[in-house]
Amino acid sequence: MNILINAIDALEERDNQETMQECDRPPSTITIRTYLTAGGFVAVSIADNGGGIPESVRSRLFDPFFTTKPVGRGTGLGLSISHSIIVDRHGGKLSCTSTVGEGSEFLLEIPVQQNLT
Repeated sequence: MNILINAIDALEERDNQETMQECDRPPSTITIRTYLTAGGFVAVSIADNGGGIPESVRSRLFDPFFTTKPVGRGTGLGLSISHSIIVDRHGGKLSCTSTVGEGSEFLLEIPVQQNLT
């Protein structure tokens, strides 16, 4: 949910900054895909066509208390907690690819079989 809410926020920010000339560009879109990977993971991709995330921010996305949102709109814990649940608790992977001006994709991968050790 944290990743989806962040995608919605990114699109709202994009739409609020839109000029009259930009009204013809493609509408704000979130695409969610699920699939099995060859490596035995269930993957969930959440992608948007928002403003994208610069590398300086991407490198800190999963740090606790890091946020780009204004005071009162975010605690900086959502992605950190998501990372902890997916990676630490379930042995999965969480990654982000992004191009500034084009959008972002978060890829969640959870193993089909749990490692019970």
